[in-house]
Amino acid sequence: MKQTFEQLRERYKNANEKLGDLYIKAANRELTPEEKMEEINLSREINQCKESMQGINLELENAKANASRSKAMRGESFREYLKNVRKGSAEREILLNAYSSGKNSIEESGAINLTIHDIIPTLNEGLGLPAGLKVVTGVIGNELWPVSVDDVEMEEVGEVSNLNDQVLHFEKIAPTSRRVGLTVPVSNRAIDNAAFDVMLFVQTKFELATKKYLASKIYSLAAYTGNKGPFANKKASATNLTIDANAYKNILTAIAGLKNVGFMDGDICLSMDAVTEAELKATPKAAGQGGFIIENGKCAGYDYTVSHFVNTEFKGGEGDDKYDLVPTADRYIEIGCWNYFALQQHDEVRLTVDATSQGVAKKNITAITLNTAWSMTDLSVYINNSNNASTAFKLYKVVESEPETA
Repeated sequence: MKQTFEQLRERYKNANEKLGDLYIKAANRELTPEEKMEEINLSREINQCKESMQGINLELENAKANASRSKAMRGESFREYLKNVRKGSAEREILLNAYSSGKNSIEESGAINLTIHDIIPTLNEGLGLPAGLKVVTGVIGNELWPVSVDDVEMEEVGEVSNLNDQVLHFEKIAPTSRRVGLTVPVSNRAIDNAAFDVMLFVQTKFELATKKYLASKIYSLAAYTGNKGPFANKKASATNLTIDANAYKNILTAIAGLKNVGFMDGDICLSMDAVTEAELKATPKAAGQGGFIIENGKCAGYDYTVSHFVNTEFKGGEGDDKYDLVPTADRYIEIGCWNYFALQQHDEVRLTVDATSQGVAKKNITAITLNTAWSMTDLSVYINNSNNASTAFKLYKVVESEPETA
């Protein structure tokens, strides 16, 4: 088995140390025949280790050089593909999923990570998703979640009395997937500019748009009509949570509301904006206890995320499912068990390049369009309740303590 560089270096070090000890031992005399043989063997091992380490270093240098050349070739190959599309190539659809040869996938076309230093990127905050929320991609067809909506109870009856029949009821939850996409026209002249790979830059913008779409839906209080998170249109039902000398107790009490239903400590995550985070970082715990409510990356000992989308809604209470969000007048804290929320991407993710249709050809542009489907499903709507209301997610409005008067 081929040894690693670290293993060879350890062998080289040990052999050198043994050879040094041998010379020290025979400092004032000639080496015995046995010692001479040991000297030959140790010197041979030292040379072998040195050659092997030099070989590994050479392989790494060659791999880096080949990767650099391959990166440039893949970028050029992708540009050539786009040029062929503009010339009327039959296949104009690129699948983001990796497929076997014969399919034009982003991976096979040579998409590479892009570092851009000459363009200042846009600033985006609050795109991280809550702890416990799992994103499932490539869902085919429709899934169903069977849910047990009630329990049975032990009965205490007489020795020969009949036990009452108890029935367990089940409901099913099915996701509703909705088409999600965007399109960006790109100048053909910009595509032809080999000094700047604008196509891969656009791809990074598509990835950012996806993150922004998911975060805004998950956190926002807006009254979405399509995909929506568990706090959408829930502002009116928010419970007050006072940030004062008892804030630590108030937050733990709010969390206890979920624990009383049966949700576990490790599943609970809080979400808030940066202003609320700053306030809780400076708000002490109970008097005499020491420390602050947010410390060591935890809020009252629980995971939390920060996003300005927590305090957003549609202007005037109305809007569409784009990003026409405005800040709310108040601040909120969201508490949820996100493993009870299903966030799924359905079917394929298609990136389509169009440079030949009349609408784009006459403008000398190439239209890049992303199409896919997402679903967002609250799995807690049947748990421990009979009105189909969410039980795993609670919304709280931050209320400041009243100033003391003289």
